[in-house]
Amino acid sequence: MNIATINLYQYSLPLTETISIRGHKMTVRDGLIIQLISSHGHEGFGEIAPLPGLSSETLEEAREQALFLKNSLRKKDISGHVEKLDGKFDAWLNEFGLKPSVRFGFEMAVLNLMANTKKIPLNRLLSDHHHDEIKISGLIQGNKDQVKKQAQELIAQGFTSIKLKIDKNIEEEIDKIKTAESIINGQAMLHLDANQALDFKKAVKLGEEIGCAAVIYIEEPFKDTTKIPEFFMKTLIPVALDESLNHLSLQEIQSLDGVDVLILKPTILGGIERTWKFINHAKKFAIDYVLSSSYESSLGLLCLAQIAGSSLRDYTAGIDTFKWFKQDLLKEKLTISHGKLNIKDKMIQSKDINFELLKEIK
Repeated sequence: MNIATINLYQYSLPLTETISIRGHKMTVRDGLIIQLISSHGHEGFGEIAPLPGLSSETLEEAREQALFLKNSLRKKDISGHVEKLDGKFDAWLNEFGLKPSVRFGFEMAVLNLMANTKKIPLNRLLSDHHHDEIKISGLIQGNKDQVKKQAQELIAQGFTSIKLKIDKNIEEEIDKIKTAESIINGQAMLHLDANQALDFKKAVKLGEEIGCAAVIYIEEPFKDTTKIPEFFMKTLIPVALDESLNHLSLQEIQSLDGVDVLILKPTILGGIERTWKFINHAKKFAIDYVLSSSYESSLGLLCLAQIAGSSLRDYTAGIDTFKWFKQDLLKEKLTISHGKLNIKDKMIQSKDINFELLKEIK
């Protein structure tokens, strides 16, 4: 398949409230959209959106690489059978040294192009074993009153999985956790995300205070991953790895007692193929995984949902972040019903995208 045309666009989407990630505050979400058009007129869209505070690259660095791809790969053939995600993207793209978000966006565009050519949704392209309803983990954050209100709303909407963002002031966080737990009252699974905000002693204290029955796991409680087995032994609360996946080998992950879940963010990890390796490793060693957003637009979130839907098992996806967007790129908004997102036969073409929110980059 030949790439006849590559178009590049930039967006800046306003958020409903300020989002803070490791000290970086966002009131708008900025990113890029790459559009591939084959010689037969089929399209594939991908999203390149490095996240300030988590991504190693800036938007400007990603933009420079995306322009390089636009100029270098036009009129080129797509490497054969890259949809198998077995190393062929590596063989094709490694020489370009792409930044993680750029690699994700370009792989997404290529795979969507291939899916649209075959007139099937992405989850069916990636796997013969797929499902079309994705269970979503609802996200709650803020002060105690906000957490209470958000938890009540999610339970009323039928969510069965809820993630609570926590910070380093553990007395306040313990109070928020207990508030959320009392509202959930067994109707949903609660897990925590600390983004490495705690030191080891505070993490243990928090775990001992809330008890292992309160939460099913905690994401990245602290930076030192070698302390995870000791934390688990003291609290019996399993740990999920997120940021640490960027520097841990699969063998190191396997050796860490207490790691039960992998939080997979393709924008941060460096693409769909690399994420697929983590998925296969998790399945092999009976570790759960969650496809999770980096505050992508609805275009990128749909791709994450489709990756989550490329398995027979009903894995949860952490893509509840689109509720913080005042405007979004898809004309037909993603909607969650009873805590699930229906992705049946979702294939994105130009007619589905609000180009008024995009500025073309020449």
